[in-house]
Amino acid sequence: MKNVTKSHVERSKSPKEAGKKGVSNKGSPTAPPHSAAVTGGVGKLGLNPNSAKGTIITESNSGICRDGKSQPPSAPSAIAGVDDAAHTTLPVVSDLRVSILTGDDGDLYHHFEALGRTLVISSKMVIENRLQIMGALRQIGILAVSPAIKHEIGQHIESAKHDVKTIVATRVGFEKRAIPRYFVYGDGTVISPDAELRVVSLVDDRGRFRSKGELSDYEEGIAEVIREQPVPVTLFFYALIQVLKPFVSATPYKAENMMFELVGGTSTFKSALTCTLAGTVWGEGHSPEGYARSWNMSDQAIEDLFVAFNDHLLILDEATLAHTNEKTRADKILNAVHRLSSGQGRARTAAVAEGHSVTMLSNSNQPMRSILSVTTTEEVRRALEVRLISFQLANDGASFFISPPSGYPSVHDAMNKIFATTKENYGLLARRYILNVLTRAQEDSSSLIQKIEKSIARFLQGINLEDEVSHRRVQPFALAYAAAVIAFDTGTLKKKHWGKVKRTIKQAWAQYGAGNSGVAGDPRIIAYMNDTSNHFVDARDLAKPHIPDSKFKNVSGIFYHGKDKALYLAVPNAVIKNMKMSAAALKQLKKEGVLRAGKSLQTKLVLRHVKNENRLDVFYVFKVPEIPAQTRLFRDPEAN
Repeated sequence: MKNVTKSHVERSKSPKEAGKKGVSNKGSPTAPPHSAAVTGGVGKLGLNPNSAKGTIITESNSGICRDGKSQPPSAPSAIAGVDDAAHTTLPVVSDLRVSILTGDDGDLYHHFEALGRTLVISSKMVIENRLQIMGALRQIGILAVSPAIKHEIGQHIESAKHDVKTIVATRVGFEKRAIPRYFVYGDGTVISPDAELRVVSLVDDRGRFRSKGELSDYEEGIAEVIREQPVPVTLFFYALIQVLKPFVSATPYKAENMMFELVGGTSTFKSALTCTLAGTVWGEGHSPEGYARSWNMSDQAIEDLFVAFNDHLLILDEATLAHTNEKTRADKILNAVHRLSSGQGRARTAAVAEGHSVTMLSNSNQPMRSILSVTTTEEVRRALEVRLISFQLANDGASFFISPPSGYPSVHDAMNKIFATTKENYGLLARRYILNVLTRAQEDSSSLIQKIEKSIARFLQGINLEDEVSHRRVQPFALAYAAAVIAFDTGTLKKKHWGKVKRTIKQAWAQYGAGNSGVAGDPRIIAYMNDTSNHFVDARDLAKPHIPDSKFKNVSGIFYHGKDKALYLAVPNAVIKNMKMSAAALKQLKKEGVLRAGKSLQTKLVLRHVKNENRLDVFYVFKVPEIPAQTRLFRDPEAN
């Protein structure tokens, strides 16, 4: 295995400067500030294969070191005129070198270089817009101001040779081959253990992938708080599973695009656990310019993120903010989940839909399936269950922590430790993990694949997977455990900090993965029945229970069998607000046949007696397939 060394990296001017000096009319090869990098270096995005942009590249000392930290780039030298400080002059045409490169998209690109500054432009542009190419070359100091100079440049272009040792990376993520040799990070950085592999990155730095601090400080601060906490630990390692996906494909197991969502009220730290805990694995924490994005954007913008975050973790914050209109919000979320799971964007005119492999996190105070109920059928929602797993708190007093972490008086104090740690240390873990996994893959890919396969198999031992839904829903939990095993095995993280990871993630599966798939029906009704603060009366034996008015006000619902022998849950009118369903959602459930009622949404029934007299009450009656095991049932409320 070759040693990992710092590589040369090219860096450009600022966007503002490039905009002033570049050619900027329609179809022009204006060169925004992009850089290309050899392996291990930081490269910033410039040319999309479908665009008409060129990429200016300048030399710097940036690189990805063994510890996964980005090195600050050196200041670029001037490219136009004479630099009074450095006493440098512009290159002449004789300094120009032109070569032809192959891109990861299979297309060809022209690579122009003059005294260390380079420009990469689609060969299609070079063929069709020679005059604009002449103008773009000024960005690397070549001024085509006369016919003679233009003719000489043309000769350089026509005599260009194919450089088969250099790859143009046009997209983020892993190299598309069975055993990838490099990974293009979201900011354009090329991460690779192969010091001899040259990769020119044309990926834009969109400012969300910053890094800072020390990985050891980050790990120790995080592990101290979330160690053996099922939900936080699962989310943390779930954030890394994208890095394993290319290698899982060589095992008997699947690695589909999946989504986790955290659902809870305010002050439950759902945003902190997604945007900060998981987000700082890849970039900066929860802030307006942090790694996470908001659901409050257009459908197309969300689909574009799937491509921009290919092979990364994508976090969208606050699903209820997707739109103010319930139906539009539901349509947007349904489209996003569908596109995520399909791995393919919507095709647009004159553009090829790009595929993507993305792991996604979201959070909300309302379950995504309940949002979708406004416009979708139960059949559609059930189909989504295999891709969408909800970590939903049962009531407002619940927490995503099983107890305050050891050494902390409260969860709030523990989360303050997370905030303090991630303020100074972020965006380090994924970079190091990618480098270490690629290094292991180059050394012994079979060993890496076998380790992943065995880890998944160990996690699945003892888990009862009765149907296809369960097999698919357990994937992200098993992969999260495998991600932890590989992180420890490659030395990315230290196992001593993390305790019993397999047991901890299995607890999360048992509570949120298996439990949600084991009970059929609308998720809001399931959550209501599972809420241990609710008290239900069991009247399935047809005998009406004695429930005085003083006790009836505390009854959350009454289970009974109808004349059709089906199971029903009758929720008293006085407590329907506790189900947190809008009138539109109730109407949709009625339309689907889940809510049973006449002309209105309510039904009058005699389900109890008071002092031997039957009592007629108003209920909302829901047809339910079964009663969850943890539902609190009482036969005689008078005794409680």
